Amino acid sequence: MTAQGEDILAYLDRAISKTEKTARAAAEDTELGWTDGDELGDAVYGATYVGTIASDPYGFMSEGTRSHIALHDPESVLRRCAADRKLIAEHGPCSDQDLGCKGCGFNNQEESMVDHYEDCPVLLHLAEGYGWTEGE
Repeated sequence: MTAQGEDILAYLDRAISKTEKTARAAAEDTELGWTDGDELGDAVYGATYVGTIASDPYGFMSEGTRSHIALHDPESVLRRCAADRKLIAEHGPCSDQDLGCKGCGFNNQEESMVDHYEDCPVLLHLAEGYGWTEGE
C-alpha cells in the first residue's frame, strides 16, 4: 500500500478497518481454537508453546512461529487497532478551518508545531506501521 495522494486519515481508517475485519474473521475460525490469551506472558518469556492457539495438528509450525502467532491473536490485534484509533482522534485537524494537528501542541512562540495534520509525526508513524510509503 502506498500513499499516492491519499489523505492520511482516510488511509489509516481504511487500513485499520481491513486489519479489524481480518482479526474478527480469524477470531471466528474454530479450527485454530483461539483462547482468551491468558498464557500471553509465557510467550513473551519464551515458553515452548503458548495456549492462545489450541493446536498445530500437523506439526508444521516452529516454536517461534507459534509464539509469534500467539502474540498477535485476534483480540490483541483488535486492542491495538482501538488504541491506534484513539491516537488518531488526538492527532487530526483542529477544525474544518484550521488543519493544524490538534495533538502536536505549540512551540514556545505560540505557533502550532505542525501546520497541517498530514505532517503530524504521530500520524505518519502510525501510517507507516500500516504500510504507508509516502511519496512512492
